[in-house]
Amino acid sequence: MRHRIFFLSILSIFSFFLCIPVMAEVLPESDPGGVDYGAVFGSLAAIVAVIPVIVEAVKGFFPKMPSIVIQILSWIVGIGICMFGWWQHLGFLDDLDWYIALLYGLGSGLAANGIADTGLIQWIIGLFASKK
Repeated sequence: MRHRIFFLSILSIFSFFLCIPVMAEVLPESDPGGVDYGAVFGSLAAIVAVIPVIVEAVKGFFPKMPSIVIQILSWIVGIGICMFGWWQHLGFLDDLDWYIALLYGLGSGLAANGIADTGLIQWIIGLFASKK
């Protein structure tokens, strides 16, 4: 037991001294405050990952919601996020027709519930979208 504690303490001290040059490295100058909000809307999977977080936050305010209301809420949140991204020309929603963005919103809500996966949603929307 003593040997393990000694070995772990030596290893932790050694790894600390290995990290010092990395922490002291000067990073190149970047644009301060230049956050790319369009990157949040980079893919359908990113939107699908955000929906449960928002729905769980709303569920915290109303803990006794029925499950059908939670599903409908996730569909509405998905549609709202995608329509906001379409309105602001963010990410992959830029240069889409409004009804295609609406379909992406409905599809992201369905995918967040586990009813469909993102590949199926993109295939179905590909049937409606015009080839550019």
